[in-house]
Amino acid sequence: MATRRPPRHVSVWHHERTSRWREFTAGVSLHAHTSYSREVLADLPRYLVQIPILGSRVERELRTAVKIDFSKGWWHPPVSPQEVFESESTQIEQRLELSALVSLTDHDDIRAGVDLQRMYAQRQAPVGFEWTVPYGPGYFHLGVHNLPPGEASSWFRRLAAFTADPDPTRLGGLLDELSAARDILVVLNHPWWDLADVGAKAHAAMLDHFLEAHGDRMHALELNGYRSRAENDRVRVLADEVDLPVISGGDRHGCAPNAMVNLTSATTFAEFVDEVRDGCSRVLMMPEYRQNLLLRTLASASDVMRHYPVHPVGRHWTERVSYDDDGRPLSCVWPKGGPFWVRSSVAVLHLLTSPLLRPMTEVAFRTMDPALIDERVNA
Repeated sequence: MATRRPPRHVSVWHHERTSRWREFTAGVSLHAHTSYSREVLADLPRYLVQIPILGSRVERELRTAVKIDFSKGWWHPPVSPQEVFESESTQIEQRLELSALVSLTDHDDIRAGVDLQRMYAQRQAPVGFEWTVPYGPGYFHLGVHNLPPGEASSWFRRLAAFTADPDPTRLGGLLDELSAARDILVVLNHPWWDLADVGAKAHAAMLDHFLEAHGDRMHALELNGYRSRAENDRVRVLADEVDLPVISGGDRHGCAPNAMVNLTSATTFAEFVDEVRDGCSRVLMMPEYRQNLLLRTLASASDVMRHYPVHPVGRHWTERVSYDDDGRPLSCVWPKGGPFWVRSSVAVLHLLTSPLLRPMTEVAFRTMDPALIDERVNA
């Protein structure tokens, strides 16, 4: 069983309340998704029904008129690995005036990191991915960062094989091997998120069992940029209980840079990994994290549903959404962007999250019950 040293220094700061980031040499962006990532289609209706003004109509149409099984298929984020890397680097270098280390973690796919290592220094752009780990009635997401370049493909094949054919008796051994590789970082991403929708009680029991069995094989728990402040507060409590550091994870799927970064005195990603595995983590929450979470989520959905003149999967959003297991794009059944209610809903979404109207939209959202907003976004 893996062993680790107890946390010795963990800090969480807000950008607008401190300037202590100037003490460090680098900012680290963790957990960002690119056009390689395949996101479950079941999340799409959740975004659509939250569109102000038209949300109730969308919900009614989805329930009665749409013949698409949203439990199947997937969608792709709109931004390429290079564009994600450059936007994350720009935020760190220009806003914090620090060097940038950026780890992209697409769902069960390492191509983004492999691509970036051909363009940038390996110390800046490690190979990693978000590993889907089936567990009990559901599953967890583990951020696996900094796979050795020469061994990344072999590591990925072994871990992906577990996802495809999970055997609980093999999980501990795989995690032990990851921990034995000193340069690899393993993070339990958004631990309180009930990804499989098994129910809060069942998920809590599953999480407790996972941490009891494998907590000493984790190196950190994630504070997530697109989960509610209440949920992230629960993560911090959990981290104290299991004696693990917390680490930032932006979890971006759109065009906006991550709302959280880590700070480090390291000059390479491997040195940063060593810091975290020794229990040292400093999380910096950017001002955007304190903005309305529902609006930020809708803005990300708006990014996903935009037209992009150049995109590796498809220019129109319906070309980037597959509606069945065979990967056929939604444009096959919605060749003109869908029925009028779909096109009008997407147009309203773009309008309300546009630079012109977004400040007014945010003011309107402030009148909503924060608990209701968190519930709607995190359901």
